[in-house]
Amino acid sequence: MNLRAWLVLSRASNLPTVWSSVMVGWLAATYWDGMSSSLSLYPQMVDYSKPAIGTIVYWTLPWLLLGVSAIYIGGMILNDAFDAAWDAQHRPSRPIPSGAVARSTALVVGFGLLFAGAAGVIAVRVLSVPDLLGVVAVSVLAAILVAGVLVYNRWHKGIVWAPVVMGLCRALLPVIGAAIAGEGFVHTLATKQGFYLLLAAATLWAHTFGLTWVARHEATDGTPPGWTAWALFVIPLPLALFAGFDSMGCGVWAWVALGLFLVWLWNSNRRHPLPAGVPGRVSDQLAAFPFLDYLSLGRPLLWTVLLLGAPATVVFHPTHVDNLVPFGALALLGPLACFGLTLLFRRWIPQT
Repeated sequence: MNLRAWLVLSRASNLPTVWSSVMVGWLAATYWDGMSSSLSLYPQMVDYSKPAIGTIVYWTLPWLLLGVSAIYIGGMILNDAFDAAWDAQHRPSRPIPSGAVARSTALVVGFGLLFAGAAGVIAVRVLSVPDLLGVVAVSVLAAILVAGVLVYNRWHKGIVWAPVVMGLCRALLPVIGAAIAGEGFVHTLATKQGFYLLLAAATLWAHTFGLTWVARHEATDGTPPGWTAWALFVIPLPLALFAGFDSMGCGVWAWVALGLFLVWLWNSNRRHPLPAGVPGRVSDQLAAFPFLDYLSLGRPLLWTVLLLGAPATVVFHPTHVDNLVPFGALALLGPLACFGLTLLFRRWIPQT
């Protein structure tokens, strides 16, 4: 088996950005649950003189990431399988037209991973919180994600609405993460936290929509529409404003995350002038997803830092949740680690 060809086929270098988007939904929902349950991550609602009464369940996260990774890799493999004829004319070095991977094999592996990943995501919810409403919600979200992957792969060439579907697939990632971790996920959607989650998903959708329009010109040596030059800078502003002014003193993290995103994008445009710079811009825009994900973590991130750093004698007593340190580490370092892994992986595996 040609491992290199399969890695190129799967665009595995983008996987860390998928992990980041799923993880922030999981982290945010874990925090929201703590505001209304015995987990009690919210410092103003508990008696910190008492021993810990809450424990964060972490095992769901790696299994969730594994399931979503299978969906992503299966979708990327199917993308090349459906595009084999087009690639033979425009990108003959791709694994299928070059003969490194048989199209029939790619179809079997792609469909297998796609449906196995969806089943795995549903199984995580069933085994962790087997309530009917939550299981149905996760099943519906997984089905929409699979359908979006299939619709995009089958009809995306020359179809004007294809970027809408691609954006939907990305937007579902934090929502699925929240649906797995949040026991009251369905009811949360009608609250301010639910609006925050949906706004974060909409931001990922819009960024994906914009970069997909840029990526369409990668193989044709054309110049992307003029609006893409400025729209990607504007897209995260509503989420940044909401997070920045509605985080009870924690909004500073939203401005830091927004700054990182804007600087990264500006530097990418400077290093990759158009039209020759389309591939470089697309790669950098894909790598920028973790910065957008950070916009969703202001409150859980900074409250956790306060909890972990406070002396045992003050109100922010970390022992109320007996395994809070991994939560803080994931919130603080998770998206940043995913960004670094993306830059590392793309040295050997093309992102597009």
